[in-house]
Amino acid sequence: MKSINFKNRTSLLKKIFLILLIGITISCKNGSEDSVTITGNFTNCSNKSIVLELLSANRIDTLAIQKTDESGAFEFVLDSIPHGFLRIKIDDNNMIYMSLKDEKEVNLSGEYPGIARSYKVEGSEGSELLRRMNLRLIESSDKLNQLKDKVKASAMIEGYNMDSLMSEVNTFAQELYQSDKDYLVDFIKSNSTSPTIYMALYQYIGTSPILMIENDIEIFEYALQQLKENNPDLPHVLLLESVVSKHKQREQQLSREYVDVAVGSEAPDFDLPDNNGKKIQLHQFLGNRVVLAFWSSWNKPSVSAVQSLTEFCNKNNFKIILISLDTNKEKWLSQIKQSGIEECVNLCDFKSWDGAVSKIYGVKSLPAYILIDEQMVIQFMTDDIDLLNKKIDKE
Repeated sequence: MKSINFKNRTSLLKKIFLILLIGITISCKNGSEDSVTITGNFTNCSNKSIVLELLSANRIDTLAIQKTDESGAFEFVLDSIPHGFLRIKIDDNNMIYMSLKDEKEVNLSGEYPGIARSYKVEGSEGSELLRRMNLRLIESSDKLNQLKDKVKASAMIEGYNMDSLMSEVNTFAQELYQSDKDYLVDFIKSNSTSPTIYMALYQYIGTSPILMIENDIEIFEYALQQLKENNPDLPHVLLLESVVSKHKQREQQLSREYVDVAVGSEAPDFDLPDNNGKKIQLHQFLGNRVVLAFWSSWNKPSVSAVQSLTEFCNKNNFKIILISLDTNKEKWLSQIKQSGIEECVNLCDFKSWDGAVSKIYGVKSLPAYILIDEQMVIQFMTDDIDLLNKKIDKE
């Protein structure tokens, strides 16, 4: 057996300890200069797990987990402010979104459950902007839920004029959607130097995005330019630049592939699966007046439009073919049932804007409508349902 040289071993251990000590000293020094402390106190939230998450450009990472004490207090200390957005999460219904830049101390307070509606933030301008935006959109969501409850309750009343109610509901929903959209555009322009404008681009009401790059490319480009100038280190900038670039490339490709369809020309035939998986061709409807309506479950105006279109066309003896630009089959089928449009011909190839039919008919925004006569000749093309209804009235 080889003997151990204790003198050499002791010398080595001293060197290792010295290296570790230097490393710890450097780490603490850096932490003291750049660290941020996030404290909070949520009432009715004793002994619950609080998760601190980092919302990166394309994933969510857990940074730390703390348990609240008996009073609902907690504390997170980070060595530095991460590049990205943070989320404090208790559960799926109680979350707080944060945007930090140069802050040293941030304090949160609120009441559980209902954190999203009640919380306050001190010490972070970006997080306060996100709080205001969140509350504004929660108000809209509440109004929509009230409408849904009204429709459900009215449907139980015998003889209730549901046609009139649905018209009222659709009009209000459209106005609410436009109000939310205007709010987000104004938010982005009013806070152009803040990284929070990225979050504003991707706000939802329910499952529907409010701003969509297909319809709102100008504000996406504006936000990208502002983020590149004011927050170039934000990792989300590269992702947004890629999204905008791909959209432009797709638009160029689509414009090259569009068939020259016009009023007076024969409607191009197509072959698409319906909601039961059966292949449907346009020529099957020869001898019928047809309305092609392009929509999707994620486009709120188009959902409202196809609901009212269904009622209107049934009264005027038109066949309605609803072509969805959805990519998710479950959401598509769910929206068909929820909107009460099961009796229509519902078609989808789940290729969104890359679908052959949307290219053939030059669809560039949703909703879009094509009016076709009994001989399969295009009579009218529009994205305005009121103009379509007036045209049908004259038929």
